[in-house]
Amino acid sequence: MTARRTKRATPRKPDRMNFRLDPEIKERVARAAAITGQGLTDFAVSTLSEKADEIIARHDTLPLDRDEFNFFLGVLDDARAPSKRSLAAAKRYRRGRREGARHRF
Repeated sequence: MTARRTKRATPRKPDRMNFRLDPEIKERVARAAAITGQGLTDFAVSTLSEKADEIIARHDTLPLDRDEFNFFLGVLDDARAPSKRSLAAAKRYRRGRREGARHRF
């Protein structure tokens, strides 16, 4: 009987981010990490992740009040053809180039 060799899954190494901080910023970050009981790296990673989630959520959602929501639903139900102005805006949009969350024409 031969011994069967199995491949071990190699753990994926985390990506690295290397950047420099002003000494004053590093001191404040280190103080905040100490207050929360986290190491500097753990604090930085968790804070960056939370801030990224917050920004992405803000970018991916469009909060509407009741009147805006009802207007939006009404527009969706409207079966009219798009106006010349709307068609022109769509054409400009397709020609433009996107820069971050804004569209440059």
